[in-house]
Amino acid sequence: MAQISEDQLNKAREVRAKQQQIQMELGALYVSEKDLAARQEALVTELRASGEEIQALMQELAEEHGHGTLNLETGEFTVSEQEATPELKVVK
Repeated sequence: MAQISEDQLNKAREVRAKQQQIQMELGALYVSEKDLAARQEALVTELRASGEEIQALMQELAEEHGHGTLNLETGEFTVSEQEATPELKVVK
């Protein structure tokens, strides 16, 4: 069996340690990517739910006051001229 120099052995150990570090970082990135995807999905679900909440509120306002537009800054609800219009709008 051939003997290698101490420098060669140290170099091989350094390269192997570097490979192991890279593999650990890749694994961590993979897990982070999965966590990010799960969080993104949760946020999309929350956004859809909040859209449904605003639609329910606007339907409640429409039943009470008629169809119209709600100004979120002033709190003013303006009844639309075309009462039969099923479209509800929220303005900033």
